[in-house]
Amino acid sequence: MLTIKSLSKSFDKGKNYALEDVSFDLKAGDVCAIVGESGSGKTTLVRLIAGLERPDHGSIVLEDKVIASVDKFVQPEKRKIGLVFQEYALFPHLTIFDNILYGISKMKNKKARVQEMLDLVGLSDMGKRYPHQLSGGQQQRVALARALAPKPSLLILDEPFSNLDSMLRTQLRNEVFDIIKKTGVTVLFVTHDTQDALSVADEILILQKGKVVQKDAAANLYVKPNNLYVASLFGDTVQINKNLQTAFHCPLKEDCCHAIRNEKIKVNPTTYDSDCDYITTAQVIRKVVLGDSIQLLLKLESGEQLTVMTKDANISDTIHIGFNSKDILEFNQ
Repeated sequence: MLTIKSLSKSFDKGKNYALEDVSFDLKAGDVCAIVGESGSGKTTLVRLIAGLERPDHGSIVLEDKVIASVDKFVQPEKRKIGLVFQEYALFPHLTIFDNILYGISKMKNKKARVQEMLDLVGLSDMGKRYPHQLSGGQQQRVALARALAPKPSLLILDEPFSNLDSMLRTQLRNEVFDIIKKTGVTVLFVTHDTQDALSVADEILILQKGKVVQKDAAANLYVKPNNLYVASLFGDTVQINKNLQTAFHCPLKEDCCHAIRNEKIKVNPTTYDSDCDYITTAQVIRKVVLGDSIQLLLKLESGEQLTVMTKDANISDTIHIGFNSKDILEFNQ
């Protein structure tokens, strides 16, 4: 459906690359989330696919047609790609009906198509309203309807929920992807929120400093991350450096990087031999109550500090913490 091959983009004539040698495929009907920290290349990748930037190297093929390469460039409006932006980008002077109509003015039965989209997003009776008369969630659904109206081959959602509070975010995310599933459209979903990605994506593409570091099913990214960066995106993760290896008496391979997820660190294991393979003593520096859990800031004898969670409210100033060898993540250097 979509093939990206050796895609690169620099904004300073090759001194630095915002995107470098990126390659991946996307199957028809799939939802692929693009995840990465700020500056990882997410926005550049989206702009290249949408036709808002030209690549320096590589190619973009959509439905067996080259839409961008060094030698060829198809204009954005001819790419059959729908875009939903973070800011919605609705025209404030047009009604909801006319906002959706705007992109399909040359389509046959265009008014029927607009009404079909309004029905799809649950706004059947709101066509005569203006954007300012709708809630943020309703505006998001209008933006989705407008993007779907031209029947795109690919739909790109660029950080569509980042402006919303957490409760509305979850509700709207579920609503939006329920609507998308009904259409069967292929989706690229750009987000910095891994929970959003895990909730809706068939596959997740991880970008770091302009390069693809892993593309995998959501479950595999948590269990088998390729490196510490990927592991840290999907949960609080501690690198087991030399000091920690000494503190826990767990010598590990010198030519590998090792880490442990915070949730795998046990507080005051009851039986040392059966509960944990590696144990050390820690001083409690600070306790923070977070609902039914307590966050502990700890200091080890080596001077290292760790943050762990417990549900035990009766924690003394000195505790034991430990973990098992099977929970250690190992990465090649």
